Parts: sequence; C-alpha cells; structure tokens
Amino acid sequence: MKIVKRSSELFVDIALSTAITFMVFSGSTVAGNLDQGVSDPPIVSPKRIGADVNAFYLGVTGGYAIGGDERFGLNSSGSTSEVGELDLSGSYGGFRGGWRGVLPAKGGRDYVYGFELGYEFGSIGDEVTNQINGETVTGSSEISDVFSVRLRNGLTNKSGKVLYYVSAGYVNGDISTKSSQTTGGNTQFLEDSGRRSGFSASIGAEHNLNENWSITGEYEYVQFSSEDVEFSNGTSTKSTPRYRGLKLGLNYRF
Repeated sequence: MKIVKRSSELFVDIALSTAITFMVFSGSTVAGNLDQGVSDPPIVSPKRIGADVNAFYLGVTGGYAIGGDERFGLNSSGSTSEVGELDLSGSYGGFRGGWRGVLPAKGGRDYVYGFELGYEFGSIGDEVTNQINGETVTGSSEISDVFSVRLRNGLTNKSGKVLYYVSAGYVNGDISTKSSQTTGGNTQFLEDSGRRSGFSASIGAEHNLNENWSITGEYEYVQFSSEDVEFSNGTSTKSTPRYRGLKLGLNYRF
C-alpha cells in the first residue's frame, strides 16, 4: 500500500533539514572567529619623550690656580705706597654634587642643563715685599675653603659620549689679607680675614667612561668682591682677589 505524505508534513521535514544545515555552517564560522579573537594585537611603538632623562651625581675635583693678579698697595695718612703685584696661585681639591636633565636637540645631540654644589679646600695665595721709606713692607693674600653654587648647561656630541658645557655661579670663600711692617728691627704683623662672596665662570668638557662614571676637565675664572681692608695700625689696602684655574674631576651618576 503506498503512503503519501501530507503537504503539511513535507513542509516540516524541509524546515528541519534547513535548520540543521544552518546550524552546522554557523558553528564552523563561530569557531573560526574564536581562533582569531585570541591572536596578539598589533604593537605600536611609543613616542619619544624629550625630558625623560635626569640624574644626580657626586664627584671629586683637583686643580691648580694660576694667573691671579692682585695689586697690593698700602694706604697711610692719605697717601698710597705700591708694595707690588700678587700672583695668586696654588693647588686645591674638592667635592661636588648636582642634578642635571637632558632634552633632545637638533642633529642627534642632547641639551644638558642643571645645577651643582661644591666645596674646595687648599691654599691659593701669594706674598710680595718692597722697601718703602726705609721700611720693609710685606703684603699677602690667601683664598681657602670656597663654597659654590653653579648653573651648568651644554651640548653633547652626536655619539652622546662627550658633553661640552659652560657654567656660571656664586662663590663664597675665606679671604685672608696680611701685612708686616719692619722699622728699626721692630716688626708689626697685621691681618684681616673673613668670608667674602664672588662669582665664577668656566668652560669645559665631560667624557663618559661607562654608564655611571665620567671624567671632566675645565678652565675656570673666580673673582671675589673688592673690599678696603683696614689694619689695626691705621694703614689699609684695597683687596680684590681673583684667580684662573685648570681643574680635573671624576663623577659618579646615580
């Protein structure tokens, strides 16, 4: 006996077949999307930030002062007698510490700026003697224990290993002015000393040895304020101490 399906039953069979086929193909597509979803995202290189490099440093210095000319004249009873010219010189050493930042400059170089605190010990001075009206007169000047605050800036070379810089700042040192006057075998020893302010300026270079250590070399000029120094016997002199120095140093950067 031949069985003939109704039209409604035939419609249900076709609908079920279509639904199963759609589910099979949809499942494979979703699986493919899941695989793509766990892949690594593209990496974008960060932009360079110019002011992202800074460092603190400590160092030691050593140098020799030359060419510190200062005239020593003795004033008495309204007249001035020239004793001679002092050539202040001598060796000195010190400690320093500071901070500096770096900004990118043109041509692959870096602009370096910062400040530095320093202390230098040693003796920089000279003595001169002359005969004035039958009197043996000696004058001397000495600089020691100098504290400094300096601003420093410069440019590196293209490799970044060498920094060429200039600096300027404030100095404060112990200035001692002395005079001795001998008449008829009797000698008076006269002295005036105290702290005095001034300024400094220098030009130099710094060479990196490795990531932390560097060496420096610079030429500096230091001048203290001018003062009229009065001695206890009524004589006086005008004191203007200054010197030029060649200085080497070693720095450690943190």
